[in-house]
Amino acid sequence: MRVPTSPLSRRTALGLGASAATLMALPAWAQNAAAIDLKAATADIVYGDPKAKVTVVEYASLACSHCADFEINMLPTFKKEFIDTGEVKLIFRDYPLNAPGLRAHMLMRCPGGAKTQALKTAIMRSQHTWLNQDYMKHLAQVARLAGISQEQFDACTTDKQLEDFLIKSQYTGSQEKQINSTPTFIVNDSAVVLGAKLDELTEAVQKAGAKRKAS
Repeated sequence: MRVPTSPLSRRTALGLGASAATLMALPAWAQNAAAIDLKAATADIVYGDPKAKVTVVEYASLACSHCADFEINMLPTFKKEFIDTGEVKLIFRDYPLNAPGLRAHMLMRCPGGAKTQALKTAIMRSQHTWLNQDYMKHLAQVARLAGISQEQFDACTTDKQLEDFLIKSQYTGSQEKQINSTPTFIVNDSAVVLGAKLDELTEAVQKAGAKRKAS
């Protein structure tokens, strides 16, 4: 579905906040690459040392306000205290809840690598600017700020294989892990934390053996 090109709105730019500078600092998606690299787009989104003793799997939706709250207000602290020290690795699992969320997840995943992680934060941070009936237009504005052209945005958000991957991720989480709300965190495939609750997540990873960085 092609959407009309429009200038980046001041509201969208302000909604991105500090994420705007991060996005613009990253290498642009190659302008001659309209088709996405499906392998890169569907790779695991992992924060931290792959060999960390504690693994946290986060099931979240980019259209979920509680997920955005965790991303913006809690993840930086959790990352500093447990992930950056090599104690915990965090794996993000897509759990799109609706049509706007699905297209947002598709946009986030298209570039792959560091830009996908930056887009994840930017989309969460600007959630209040794009999560409405004009979501495609506003997501295209976020994409443009990230160096993604309209042609690339259209190719990204209509890619059937990527869409199937995301729908399967949601279905697998629901059927195999009994995920029914977001965000949900699973620690070492056993302890479950429901909701954006940093204190409970901190307690769960410490019980699993992770050491908290001294303040």
